[in-house]
Amino acid sequence: MKNTNEYIENPALGCMIGRAYQILLSQLAEALKEAGLDITTSEYLVLRAVFSKEGLQQCEIAEMVGKDKAAVCRCVAGLVKKELLATEPVSHKCLKVYMTEKSREMEPLIMEVARKRHQAFIDLTAPGDMEIFTRIIKNIIKTK
Repeated sequence: MKNTNEYIENPALGCMIGRAYQILLSQLAEALKEAGLDITTSEYLVLRAVFSKEGLQQCEIAEMVGKDKAAVCRCVAGLVKKELLATEPVSHKCLKVYMTEKSREMEPLIMEVARKRHQAFIDLTAPGDMEIFTRIIKNIIKTK
């Protein structure tokens, strides 16, 4: 049996990672709001995926952003209502997703907000730490 002090001395790393993720999302949400952008962080993730490659299917977007397909479908529907995305049916269950003129116009501002948040995150680390951190996170994801 493990010593109960071990639970106190060793941080709950998974909880810390989850908390850090929530803080980063909150900071991104605030930055998007301050920039006058009416998009949630989940919508941002979907938009970013579509910015990287148009014509993705919703299931492909879900895999890219690490969200379930239902959540991505809700985001896409919301972004279609906001006229930021357009869809094209592939089958009765599958849609391809495309940018609209409005999202093309907003893309530079959205990506600038994201770049500034990313830089603020990098600024928290010492030289070389980001490469190590990225490698560790990629290794965790690979074990999925």
